[in-house]
Formats: sequence, structure tokens, C-alpha cells
Amino acid sequence: MFDLISHLTEKGIQHTVSDNGHITVGGYLHLRGTPIPALPDGLTVGGWLDLSDTGITTLPDNLSVGGWLDLRDTPITVLPDNLSVGGWLNLSYTRITVLPDNLSVGGWLDLSGTPITTLPDGLTVGGWLDPSGTRITALPDGLTVGGDLNLHVTRITALPEGLTVGGDLYLGGTGITVLPDNLSVGGWLDLRGTRITTLPEKFTCRSLYLDPERISNIAYRKGCGRSGRTIFAAWTGKEIRIAAGCFFDTLDAFERAVDVKYTGKAADDYKQAARECVAELTEKLGK
Repeated sequence: MFDLISHLTEKGIQHTVSDNGHITVGGYLHLRGTPIPALPDGLTVGGWLDLSDTGITTLPDNLSVGGWLDLRDTPITVLPDNLSVGGWLNLSYTRITVLPDNLSVGGWLDLSGTPITTLPDGLTVGGWLDPSGTRITALPDGLTVGGDLNLHVTRITALPEGLTVGGDLYLGGTGITVLPDNLSVGGWLDLRGTRITTLPEKFTCRSLYLDPERISNIAYRKGCGRSGRTIFAAWTGKEIRIAAGCFFDTLDAFERAVDVKYTGKAADDYKQAARECVAELTEKLGK
């Protein structure tokens, strides 16, 4: 039978054992492909823990992993309550069907190829979350994702109230038709290829991408600048901003940016197109 303490000793892995038998590994613990059947209660791993390609089916309660935790291609079916993972958590192609409440993952969370259909309340993901290729149909209220949230080609049809995304939010290919008020996106908000027809009354993002012909509460002009791009004006709940490629800021900021790269008539025409967008949207919205 596999003995973890003997394994640690043989591999020269620094560890301590408390009086009650709890094992603490200060660094990483590489168990990939070993015949270990289960982890002991009270195990603490300061670095990463690699359990991929093992026969482990359960994890002990209150397991704490300071780095990443790799469970891909294991027969594990359930995660313990109060699991804490400081780095990323890879659950791809496991048989896990439910995530525990209040799961905290410091890095990214990979759920690809799992039968998971719902995400728990109180879920916090410090890195990216990519539920594409899963059976998940809804996101929990108050979900916080520190990195990117990629919902491309998922079964999700609505975004929850209070959603906060620190990175980019991709919604193309989804059935989502409405964005929640107070949506907060730290990076790009990409609505291209969606059925969304209006922007929310209040939202924040660093860059905004959409299909201008589909959105009713914007004003746009085609064929602008050297690249002939489409620019548009949008109301964020605080101010009207101009979107031009990755740029998304006020008209004043846009004109300053144009003056850096353009001169003469080219600059005047580009700025005039943006002014027309702002004027049209102001009239349309009664701002």
C-alpha cells in the first residue's frame, strides 16, 4: 500500500508531522501517476499539488493548497467543503458534478470536459474562468472573476446581478440578450456575435467591442481614420464615451489621441465623426 510519509522521505521532500499525525509539506508535492489511493486528513501543502493521473476519488476536508492543484484525469467525483487553493485549480475531464459552496481559487479555474451544470454561490476565482464546453447554464449572483471570463459558445443565457470581471468578458455565440446594470469589466467587453440589442444604463469597461448595427442606444460612423474603422458613442451611466478599436474614453480624450497620430484634414475629419456621434447620441437619449 502506498505510504505518503515513506514517499516523502524517499524523495527527499521536506515535511513535518504534528503530534496528531497531520502532515505539512512546505513546498510542492508531485504525486502524478503514483498509486496513492487517498490523501490523509489535515494535509497542508504550501506549494502546488499535482494529483493528475492518480486513482484518488476523494480529498480530505479542509485541505489547504498554497499553490495550484491539478486533478485532471482523475476519478474524483466530489470536492470537500472549505477547500482553499491559492493558485489555479484544474478539474478538466474529471467526474465532478458539483462545486462546494464558498470555493476559493486564487488562480484560474478549468472546468472543461466536466459534467458540472451549476456554479455555487460565493464562488471566487482570482484568475480566468472558462466554462466553454461545459453544461453550465447559469452563473451565480455576486460572481467575482479576477481574470478573463470566456462564455463563448456556452449554454449560459443571462448574466447575474453584481457580476465583476477583472479581465476581459467574451459573450460571442451565447444566447445572452441583456446585460445587467452596474456590470463591471476591468478589460475588454466583447459583445460581437451576440443577440444583445441595448447597452445597460450603467456599466464600466476598458474597451468595448460590439456590432454597431445591432445596438439601439449608440451612435456610430463608418469609414473613419486611416483604417476606415467604425467608431461609436455610448453612454456608460456617467458620461458619453467614444469607442475606436481598443480606445474607449471621453470625446476630449479621443481628440487628444487623434492629434497625436493625425494632422490636418485627416485629424479634423476623424474628430468631426466622433463629435457627430456624441451629438446624435445626446439627442437620441435626451442627455
